[in-house]
Amino acid sequence: MLKIFENEEAVAIEIAKEMQEQLRNQPNPVFCLASGSTPQKSYFQFVKNMENSSDRKKLKVVSLDEWIGIDRNSTGSCYQMLNEDLFSPLKLDESQIVFFNGTAEDMKRECERMDGFIRNNPITFSLMGVGMNGHIGLNEPGSPVLDYSSVIPLSETTKEVAQKYFDEPTTLSDGITLGLDQIKNSSRVVVAITGERKAEIVKQIFHHPDTHLPAQELLGYDHIDFYLDMAAARYLNK
Repeated sequence: MLKIFENEEAVAIEIAKEMQEQLRNQPNPVFCLASGSTPQKSYFQFVKNMENSSDRKKLKVVSLDEWIGIDRNSTGSCYQMLNEDLFSPLKLDESQIVFFNGTAEDMKRECERMDGFIRNNPITFSLMGVGMNGHIGLNEPGSPVLDYSSVIPLSETTKEVAQKYFDEPTTLSDGITLGLDQIKNSSRVVVAITGERKAEIVKQIFHHPDTHLPAQELLGYDHIDFYLDMAAARYLNK
């Protein structure tokens, strides 16, 4: 389902509310959460809502993706962004976080480790963003739809856009990411797209199915909703 909100703040408030409900109502909550600028306001609101709640102690967070070759504690890594926005403010224990290691020596084994964790701990809630080229996680346009983790070459668009997260120009070539089917198999998925800069890709996703974008793989499911603000939805037909 597509839901359009007045602004980015309204999207964030709704997502944070749902995260809180999912955490409270699930006996074994496992969240898969995108990093980056789009979900930051949602995480801020969620942390605020959880200030006096002990439910955080039962939460587990599984990695969506990571840049290969980037240390997890480096500014710009997916882990570092989520740690700053969520893990640290929530005071999550290290045992509650299962994250890709972008500097692991054996990436095949790293994928197998993550896949094994998800098989034993099914994802109950996923919050996704959408890249400027329609990617989900680091599943780039043209990459296969997989039900397992994999290493994927980054598009030039992703390499360029990702530079905003780093303190200095950083060479990126590949990413390690969950497969699209793993994300779709989450019990509940919210895809957040906000801001005028995303309006063009939103139009492609909803009005041009022949473009075969990764984000379009998440359309048409009862348990998956797209949350947009009016700026991102400006080119959609009424």
